[in-house]
Amino acid sequence: MPDDPIDAATLDELLDTLGGDEAFLAELVGSYLADSPPLVAAMRDAVAARDAAALRRAAHTLKSTSASVGALRLAGVCREVEAAASADLVRGDLVEDAAAEYARASGALAARAGAA
Repeated sequence: MPDDPIDAATLDELLDTLGGDEAFLAELVGSYLADSPPLVAAMRDAVAARDAAALRRAAHTLKSTSASVGALRLAGVCREVEAAASADLVRGDLVEDAAAEYARASGALAARAGAA
């Protein structure tokens, strides 16, 4: 599905890497869903504090973990946030784009994890 916030091929590759262990994949997705909201909150806090270094760190972490579970659009927005923060630019608009994309991606991942 072209509008899907999760890249199915990436999830399939991850499942392959895990030897087809659906339960372990669900556990990894569950960990992502538990660990990611504080990163989104940290990005928002960094914007409020105008702290580009903290913003860069949170965006980098969310970018990497999101890419690993197939949330490639979210990873792309986080890459933009990280690049801007590396140039000492605090872009609240991009952080809100990331938060919105996180909501889409996390909903899709939660639905898939529930179906697994």
